[in-house]
Amino acid sequence: MKGLKFSKLTIKTLLLVVTMLAAIAMLISAWGGLVNPAKSRLLPLATLSMPIVIMVNVVVSLVWLCFLKWKYALIPIVAIVVSWSAVSTVCPVNFFAKNVDADCAFKVLTFNVANFDYINQDHPSKSMRYILDQDADFVLMQEGSQERDYLEVSNVISMRDEIIEKYPYHSDGNRDLVIMSKYPYQVVPDSVFGELDGVCVKAFDLQYPGGLQLRILNLHLRTFGMGSDDKKLYDRITKLDVDVKERRELSQIIDKLSRAFVIHAKEAAIVRSIIDKSPSNLIVCGDFNDTPSSFCYRTIRGGDLKDTFQDCGTGLTYTFYANHIYFKIDHILYRGNLEAVEWRRDKAGDSDHYPQVATFVWK
Repeated sequence: MKGLKFSKLTIKTLLLVVTMLAAIAMLISAWGGLVNPAKSRLLPLATLSMPIVIMVNVVVSLVWLCFLKWKYALIPIVAIVVSWSAVSTVCPVNFFAKNVDADCAFKVLTFNVANFDYINQDHPSKSMRYILDQDADFVLMQEGSQERDYLEVSNVISMRDEIIEKYPYHSDGNRDLVIMSKYPYQVVPDSVFGELDGVCVKAFDLQYPGGLQLRILNLHLRTFGMGSDDKKLYDRITKLDVDVKERRELSQIIDKLSRAFVIHAKEAAIVRSIIDKSPSNLIVCGDFNDTPSSFCYRTIRGGDLKDTFQDCGTGLTYTFYANHIYFKIDHILYRGNLEAVEWRRDKAGDSDHYPQVATFVWK
């Protein structure tokens, strides 16, 4: 009996330690994004773990509830509640669909198409086929084509006539960013930054029917700089299949991530300056290359932008997948006389990103 009591006490103690660590991790991952990455090396990395930390806290709380230990179950629950403003951007809860008035609704699609998988030329682009089938009013693409007009990419050219018919107003796609629109637009001259070095921000003023003014910012911020070898190493790490030498190489990956966070902070400040000078009706979307709890995301969103995923989505999700790297780094933010009524992420296309579609209505 003494051995049994000792065993129960040990298990309870270990579970309590896990509970406290999970709660602390919840607070760090949720609020670490408030600190500029230039001032901290570890906090930006902690924000990447937030989806896992949320799941651990939920599981720990349920375990305590199963044993009717209410006061211990409250520890992770309180940590989640205290962090809810950050948690709800990563794992929103929206059980009821919103009403959509088709007469005043429009649809926006954003998608990092990864150059339409032009290396594999044995089939038409699945990404472009998906885009055309969605029939969105505005399509914002990242990595449309790095070297040529995306309409000339071998996997896209067979759909060129259909594209032009459906979207008579479109950019040529050179230098990363693409817009395809059913309505006329103008590029905002002072909104184009860093197209030659891979840091892309571009704003478009749309001439929406009825004289309504709408600006859309298309973003593709700097990648994390992880090469194929880094991604393969990360893949093996997730499978616990690494040796001592590769563990040392892991520190190099952390260095790359840390540098990327610092660069993102600088880019986010540029994007925010454009947002502050933009009209009230504004949509900001694209590949942020950073998560909803990051300093970059918080800087861009500020206190005036809403998140379509937070307003209309439910549960955890991701938009980037490759080598067991799953993160939501693509976002659709908005403000003004608009309301997001639908959001979805589709597992479609031939990119390492998934597309997002949001439906808005004019208030």
